[in-house]
Amino acid sequence: MISPSALREKLNSNNWVENPFETLGLLAGIVNNDPEIGRELTIRALDKRELLADQYRPILDEITANTGLHPYIDHDLSNLSTRTALIHAAHEAEGEMAGYVVHSAQARILSYLVAGESVVLSAPTSFGKSLLIDLTIASKDFKNVVLIVPTLALVEETRRRMARFSNRYSIITATGQTQSEKNIFVLTQERYLAMRTEISSVDFFAIDEFYKLSISDDGARSTQLNEALLHLIKVSPQFFMLGPSIHAIPDMASKKLNCRFVFEKFQTVVTELISLSKEPSKHESLAKLLAQTEGQTLIYCQSPASTRKLLADYLKIRDIPLTSDRELLEAADWTSRNYHDQWLVSVALKHGIGIHHGRLPRALARFMVRAFERRLIDVLLCTSTLIEGVNTSAKNVVVFDNKLGGNTKKHLLDFFTFNNIRGRSGRMFEHFIGNVYYFDEPPQEELPFVDIPAVNPTEATPSSLLLQMRESDIPLSLIGKFESLRNNGFIEFEQLRSISGIEPELAIDTARYLYQLPLRSLLAFSWSNRPQYDDIKTTSEVIWEYMGGSNSARRAAVFSASMMTFWLWELYKSRNVKKFRRTMIASQIQDGKEPDDAVENVLAFLRSWASFNYPKYLTLLNEIVNVVLNKRGVSPANYLPFATQIEHLFQPTTFSTLEEYGLPVEIAQSLVEKRVFSDQDSFDDIVSTLRRSDLVEFGENQFEKGMIDDFQLGISGKPKEI
Repeated sequence: MISPSALREKLNSNNWVENPFETLGLLAGIVNNDPEIGRELTIRALDKRELLADQYRPILDEITANTGLHPYIDHDLSNLSTRTALIHAAHEAEGEMAGYVVHSAQARILSYLVAGESVVLSAPTSFGKSLLIDLTIASKDFKNVVLIVPTLALVEETRRRMARFSNRYSIITATGQTQSEKNIFVLTQERYLAMRTEISSVDFFAIDEFYKLSISDDGARSTQLNEALLHLIKVSPQFFMLGPSIHAIPDMASKKLNCRFVFEKFQTVVTELISLSKEPSKHESLAKLLAQTEGQTLIYCQSPASTRKLLADYLKIRDIPLTSDRELLEAADWTSRNYHDQWLVSVALKHGIGIHHGRLPRALARFMVRAFERRLIDVLLCTSTLIEGVNTSAKNVVVFDNKLGGNTKKHLLDFFTFNNIRGRSGRMFEHFIGNVYYFDEPPQEELPFVDIPAVNPTEATPSSLLLQMRESDIPLSLIGKFESLRNNGFIEFEQLRSISGIEPELAIDTARYLYQLPLRSLLAFSWSNRPQYDDIKTTSEVIWEYMGGSNSARRAAVFSASMMTFWLWELYKSRNVKKFRRTMIASQIQDGKEPDDAVENVLAFLRSWASFNYPKYLTLLNEIVNVVLNKRGVSPANYLPFATQIEHLFQPTTFSTLEEYGLPVEIAQSLVEKRVFSDQDSFDDIVSTLRRSDLVEFGENQFEKGMIDDFQLGISGKPKEI
């Protein structure tokens, strides 16, 4: 009997396909003795399937069926044995999902879900976990389904996938959309918490990337995900939580959740790990690799600055010609006109290279992914926002940096994150074998243990979660902490519970500070609707100093309360994003900033602070301030209209949702000016109008026409393929 390593080496060459009978026989033997290793070797054989003579392909199909890889079997079942054909047919979906074939591990998980069990699934990136959500919805008659995903990019991707169910369900992704008798809500945790009172009942919910329930450096989002879970398990009889490479969840959590935890190793692609030399330099080594490698390549970098440095060095090392693709050149011109001609994102596009990170406008980030998937771009430099936030993959993945965000040992990639990155290599039906290249030795294999604070509270559980729990579910060791929060002396318990988004200690500290102010100073907080500069300054200082806003503000390139005030005031004065963006970019460059830093600082401010975190903090401060003003006998404040205006960047409220759907704000504004729709129309009416209209003529060039075409495809009701 040949050893697996020897057969692996043989299958990696093309020689065996010339006389394959003996090799396939050896493969069948290993499959019978060790299905897991046999599956990996079978995938390697499938990589050469097109080179096999026709008479040998049914043999490989029979072997493939024995490994459980049913989706890879030829759709023509006439050449299979009756037994194999019947087994294959049993793995084919029906209804809206007709034509999809599941592998054996998927079929097992699906049987649990269809039977009404709640399941927590840990499985590799290539497993096909998302497909199980779709198949469960197709198999059952739910009224309301809630799908929680970690990013707005995944909200849009999932919404497009859910379009296959639009004949039975309304697909809801934001407030303001009309609900029907049956609905599928696709939301981030923040949006779910904001909308939960609008959702009458829930029959089934799913949480994608459930490992984010563990409290991490991004504690606020993890806490809110736990809050969402805490609420959902109270109102829904069944759930499905899915994620990669998790070893276990606490026994206590499994018991309280009444769920089945399943750890699967079932692989549908093979990953090759290949070490790269740092000599003479990492940049030289990468440039050499890219010159020799076939297929598309994702390059992981630790930060937006790292993507820029890598690109700049790469263009110095290699004379990369300008792309001849018209759409990419037009995209580069569009970004140059709307942002800056020296911004390296524009420069990269001119050379046929993509950049993707969290500071890009959403529509532009979507274009990068779409251009990569359409093979307009062969090389895509990305940060963790792509790795964790978008379902895409490539033949090759290069782990250029061995850190996540920062530059200290604390920020070194752990095995879990490295595994998540490597999981982007290979793709079913396209790349049977993916290559992962690395410069630094991969971390030791250590699958994480994911805690779920919402149902298994410990000393590390955030106080905001304790406040949402029933007192009977709180451990004795935490009762004292709970009581001190309940009897804090500044904010009533129910009001404190309603303040979601910051920890209660911060809310109490803020209230304490406000109570201690002289009445004249307190009156400065009682403004409403239309603030003056000093009003914004007063509230910004409290957000920065007392509410914990400084950390998230710094991540959005806001480095002081005075800077926050000035930038907000400038945006408020202009009430025009394009004008504000142009003015602030030019101002920063005049002050000595490089164009890249200037552009991305402004974009970070707009995306992460002005339209997300600042309105959240201001809304919470509005609630805390009014608690104090009421007790001090002062007229209430009302920051909410201003918070809403800022959140939508002084644009029509529908524009931000249209951008999430893939329509850039610049194009939306143009369609309003050309009277295609009114900015006063409801979102549902706008989508209905834009679904019927022929919009391509409104694109100024192929790039804009492509953006419009992609947007219309997304609202057409045709599902995105998995």
